[in-house]
Amino acid sequence: MEPCEWDRAVERLGGPIYMTWDWLRTWWEFYGGGCELRLMIFRKDGEIVGLLPVYMQRIGLPPLALTVARLVGANIPPKVFDPPLGGTWAVQCMHLALSRLEQDGCGLFSLGPVSEEFTLAHRDLESDPERPGRWRAEKRSAGVYTWFLLPETLEAYLSSLGKNEQKNRRKYELRMLRKEYEVVVEVLGRGREALSDAFEEFTRLHTAQWRTEGLPGHFGAWPRGLEYNRALVRAQARHQRVRLLRIRANGQTVCAQYAFAWSDRWFWELPAREVGPEWDRFSLGPTGIVVMIQEAIREGRKRIEGGLGHYPYKLRLGALERPVWIYRFSCRSPQERIRRWSARSVRLLLQWGYHKLWYRRIQPRLPERWKRPQWSLWLRHDF
Repeated sequence: MEPCEWDRAVERLGGPIYMTWDWLRTWWEFYGGGCELRLMIFRKDGEIVGLLPVYMQRIGLPPLALTVARLVGANIPPKVFDPPLGGTWAVQCMHLALSRLEQDGCGLFSLGPVSEEFTLAHRDLESDPERPGRWRAEKRSAGVYTWFLLPETLEAYLSSLGKNEQKNRRKYELRMLRKEYEVVVEVLGRGREALSDAFEEFTRLHTAQWRTEGLPGHFGAWPRGLEYNRALVRAQARHQRVRLLRIRANGQTVCAQYAFAWSDRWFWELPAREVGPEWDRFSLGPTGIVVMIQEAIREGRKRIEGGLGHYPYKLRLGALERPVWIYRFSCRSPQERIRRWSARSVRLLLQWGYHKLWYRRIQPRLPERWKRPQWSLWLRHDF
């Protein structure tokens, strides 16, 4: 199957950029070691009606080792992964997928995180009475995610904001910044210009911002995070899908946004901005979001995906917040139940002892040389 055919099917079936060929390929090159890949393509009368890019990984030690299947890309880092499954054929696709995973010795298939829209469009996945008998399904909450619905014009967007945000329009429209600086807004990635230098500038700005709070920032939080994102930018730049937005004041980048464009959406990855009294008075954080919205509207996009997590500042700027879910399909056999119990016990210990206590509370207070990305053992058990 050609990559272009895969991508056309992803777009037609409403899948996110995370399901496109080059995104999957890049992730696999960095994080697929020790895993088994299954690219499941479902056709009806020759037409693709579903795609499930899945990897299998064994966690734990024999005889309690559990084979877990996940969507390619899941966990590092987590996003809203709505796999491209045609609504009419999703249940049949899942039957075939579970049968194949069972043949391969899989004990648990973790599908997600997926959006509320996905669960509403595929209600039968959880309650399906014809699911292969050795599998049971459950749907669990995985937090929330946000997205911005884009109107036709920036004026319409600004007029929709609350009274408090309306007072900040002079900042959001860059009028205050322009009183003191020569301001230029750039969006790189629409053409075939080189993006490596601009991306390196973005990473420095993002990391410096977070280090003022004693945190490593996104690129330091995930194993090989910086190298992985460099490769993503190179791969997606060939398709003109990268969006690096920069607000420059007197030639200096003071605010930037890192995103990808796909179908009718922008997929917002990360923000970055200068910090300090000189810049904080311009509200560069929310201003950068408003400028990003303006540029996405100019491209004719309909939506900006804002990512996982609850962020009040996004809601103040008009974002919608919706729940996120994970489907877990588990094999009913007694042996697999014991293996799942063992894996979940280890997962609980790692969640509280490592992730919540060490990684989130203790490590940020340590000197820089002690700070490390998240432990791969924890990420394997975060299913």
